[in-house]
Amino acid sequence: MVVTLCTSGSVKLAAGSNVSTALTDNDYTLFINQAEGDIIADTRVNYVSAYSAMSADYKKILEGACAAKAAIKAVRYAMSGYSKIGEAISIINVCLDEYDRAIAVLKKAEVVEALGVSYLNP
Repeated sequence: MVVTLCTSGSVKLAAGSNVSTALTDNDYTLFINQAEGDIIADTRVNYVSAYSAMSADYKKILEGACAAKAAIKAVRYAMSGYSKIGEAISIINVCLDEYDRAIAVLKKAEVVEALGVSYLNP
């Protein structure tokens, strides 16, 4: 499978230094693809298809959102690698906040219009 919005390196940074080393490239690809689907579902815009025509600024917003959502999945995969369960939960909360903020921007009508994309039919 192909990843578009972020790389496994971005996910690893968002998940923190204690993320499981047992995760494979295929695992990260799966998490990223799921995060891309979540972004499409939450914004009702197919940003994956529109990605190549977007400005660098919006690409960074999408990268952050995708990495944050995929990092949550990576942290949940093996919380035992974190020194305390509270560390894992803190990382998840920070990632959720970053994801929510990015989605709030990406679903605004003026942003969708400025990017020349359209909402998907429900």
